[in-house]
Amino acid sequence: MPDSNDDLLSQLSAQAAPSDQQSNDDLLAMLNAEPDPDPLADVEYTGDLAEDSRRELNAVQQGFRDRAKREAERFRLATDSEYWVAVCFKSREDKEKFLRNAGLLAIGDKYMDGYAVARVLGVEMDDE
Repeated sequence: MPDSNDDLLSQLSAQAAPSDQQSNDDLLAMLNAEPDPDPLADVEYTGDLAEDSRRELNAVQQGFRDRAKREAERFRLATDSEYWVAVCFKSREDKEKFLRNAGLLAIGDKYMDGYAVARVLGVEMDDE
């Protein structure tokens, strides 16, 4: 019998490639995310096999439709490329001087969590 965490671990492994820019907070949120709701949780059973089967089928179909909507939104967010910004300098030394003077070098020297940068720079962001 497979471990119940196998699916979650495979999803996280697929997303945790070395070039991945997810923060530890993002990964922790994924680990603590609520599972998809049980589509049969709200089915009211009547005791009539045909009626109860119809209600279950309707609930499962609705569950698939709801999941498809969530997956479409997840896909949109995952493939949106307009969530980053680049800053360019004449030399590596200038870049490192900027990062050091701005107090950002501890966050990284190339790819940084934008929310961490905002905190260091004192820029208010909406809590996600």
